[in-house]
Amino acid sequence: MVWWRIDTSFVGIQSVTPYFFRNLIAYEMCPDFRNNFECCCYLYFMDCLIDDAEDVKELRSSGVIQNLLQRDEEVAKFFNDIGHDLPAKMCNQIYTTDAAPISKTYIQVRRQIQQHYSSRWRTFLAETRSTYFSSPWSLLAFLAALLGLILAVLQTWYTIHSPTN
Repeated sequence: MVWWRIDTSFVGIQSVTPYFFRNLIAYEMCPDFRNNFECCCYLYFMDCLIDDAEDVKELRSSGVIQNLLQRDEEVAKFFNDIGHDLPAKMCNQIYTTDAAPISKTYIQVRRQIQQHYSSRWRTFLAETRSTYFSSPWSLLAFLAALLGLILAVLQTWYTIHSPTN
């Protein structure tokens, strides 16, 4: 009996990767092989995370995947193509499948990512940072203006409430 283990902390995408993963999927679908469909679940999870080249760029910069192909668009196309061929389907984050069970851990991680992504406070902070504080000089100027405003308020308060001699 052969046991396959996919190291999900690092996936290098290169030209032979589609063939490798398609063979793993076919091997998992064999009726004589008892498994938990880890490869199908992992590929479906990555398909859920990756829609376009920007998603690949984000995952690559975080160290989740390594792109050994020429362009990030090719990696996005790979995961989107292989996601359509998987036997597992999930609709509206509800656990339904055709042949392979989707791991509850992947569903939980996907929900946490979606909650993080849709947080209004984080979105506001990210937009503010990218719009107004994109350079260190703008942050320094803002802090200097804030310090000047605080000193002016303190001076005014001290002038109004100063003890008269």
